[in-house]
Amino acid sequence: MTISGFKSYEKAAELVFGNPTTITGGNGRGKTSIADAIAFAVTGLPFFGERGLDRLHNEVNPNVYVQMRFLDENGAPHELTRTRQKDRMSIHYDGYEIRQMDLSDLFGDKDVFLSIFNPLYFIEELGDDGKNLLEMYLPRVSQEEVLAQLSEPVRLHLEKEDILSPEAYLRARREKIRSLEERITYITGQRDQAAAQKQRNAERSQSLPQRYEALQKELASLQEKRFSGIDVDALNERQMECSARYSEARRDGQTDDTELREQLTALREKIAARKAEQYQSKYAQPLAETQARVQALSVQYNRDAASYKALVPGAPCPVCRRPVTEDELPRLQEDLRNSAAAVLAQGKEQQAQISELQELDRKARETFEQFQADDLKKWEAEAQQLEGKIRQLADDAAAQVESLRTEIQQITADLEYGNLTQEEYDRLQACQEECRQCEAEMTALQSAGDVDAAGFDQQISDLKAEITEQKKLIADVTVYASKRAEMTFSALRMNRVEISLFDVVKSTGEWKDAFKFTYNGRRYDRLSLSEKVRAGMEVSELVKRLTGRNYPVFVDNMESIDDLENARPTGQLLLAKCVSRAELSVRPVRPIAAAVSKAA
Repeated sequence: MTISGFKSYEKAAELVFGNPTTITGGNGRGKTSIADAIAFAVTGLPFFGERGLDRLHNEVNPNVYVQMRFLDENGAPHELTRTRQKDRMSIHYDGYEIRQMDLSDLFGDKDVFLSIFNPLYFIEELGDDGKNLLEMYLPRVSQEEVLAQLSEPVRLHLEKEDILSPEAYLRARREKIRSLEERITYITGQRDQAAAQKQRNAERSQSLPQRYEALQKELASLQEKRFSGIDVDALNERQMECSARYSEARRDGQTDDTELREQLTALREKIAARKAEQYQSKYAQPLAETQARVQALSVQYNRDAASYKALVPGAPCPVCRRPVTEDELPRLQEDLRNSAAAVLAQGKEQQAQISELQELDRKARETFEQFQADDLKKWEAEAQQLEGKIRQLADDAAAQVESLRTEIQQITADLEYGNLTQEEYDRLQACQEECRQCEAEMTALQSAGDVDAAGFDQQISDLKAEITEQKKLIADVTVYASKRAEMTFSALRMNRVEISLFDVVKSTGEWKDAFKFTYNGRRYDRLSLSEKVRAGMEVSELVKRLTGRNYPVFVDNMESIDDLENARPTGQLLLAKCVSRAELSVRPVRPIAAAVSKAA
């Protein structure tokens, strides 16, 4: 095997193995790392199958490389290489890249390989998964084979039963017994209840008529007092009259104010229309025309003023466009001043007209707004008066309706209670209800038949017989399960190690899971390290036998074990031993790797 970048192996190291091979060295020299490397090459996990592969990287060289060259069962050489760079794993087998699932097809499940390679893996790491692993490879024993080993009465009793799983069958039988017992309890309760009910019915049949007669007398007395001196017919007539008037009053109260509401709606529309009216000025057109004339005069004045400033000898005349002489200049300036003065006078006259028109427009607007406000005030007052009349009509109608409703309620109370007080009326109601209950109960007692106690007893007897049959089945299936376990687990026999997959509860015959190991009769958790290794090697041989696979066995901490003769494995053996402060040494006692290298 060649290792580099793996734990303490920074640079490539080539190791050759034989059968057996001794691996010695001080602490931290890389003995256990060899076991980790072999396990890693095959399963992708360390010696004990733990996760967290980052710890397998060498601190200096992070590129893991493990190449393993080996012979198969036919002596043919093979080469398996696994590398891991950062988080990427790659596997090559005989020069071809493969996946872990392909490798599992070749070597079997990782738990199978590690259970053989590491003597402590199966017992200390797998737990209940180890039980599942064993059951997967244990030979199946058919029901016919088991029945053939049992006594004739048991065989005849069970030959028609389907017992694929004794545990499930026993659970189902016990559940059925519990169901039958609950049924017996229920029927017994029904029988006892029916007998008690019959006794109560007999006692009730004697007391009930007396109670009914007393209630009838009390009820007749209350009924007589109820309407004594009251003209019931007159009250009914008055109630009908008030009801008719009540309906009429409610109907009239809905229509009497229709005209007023129509007037109010029209007035509200009139008010809304008046509010929406806008002032329309008759001075808008004259104002616009006058303002336009003022604007034109302003333009003319500005033009004359500009011409006056620009009038100098030699400049073109603003009228005839010929050059102005010095002699003509004073006359032309005078003409321009006069023209500007005339324009200014006209502008002031027009401005005065604008002010006058604006004043007239303001007064006309104020007059419009005053008339509008007066109209709205007047119409709002009229609307409030109409609303008041409508409310008054509604109040009057409501008062009349309420008066009639109160009278109807009073008449109804008189017809219901009559001369009775509330307490007497409640008693009357109670007597009537109790009389109805007495009548119903007497009718039920008359129709009630006798209780069929014999029928209940027969059902209970049949159920007890069925329980007896179920218990007999449980007893026979328990015998069946014991024999089946004996036949099934005979393949688990080892030299000093015993494995218990199930315990049988003596009181119930029920099977319970119990995955236990003993070595020479002692519990595994109380063994020394050497005893645990010896026990693990026997389990490793058991897994080989069950799976038909034979892989090397790596024994660590050999310094604590003085003898392996009684537990020597059938395949290749690798023995690691700590030698204080010694360098790593891998020494094949009987070399076999030379043939691998040569064949490769």
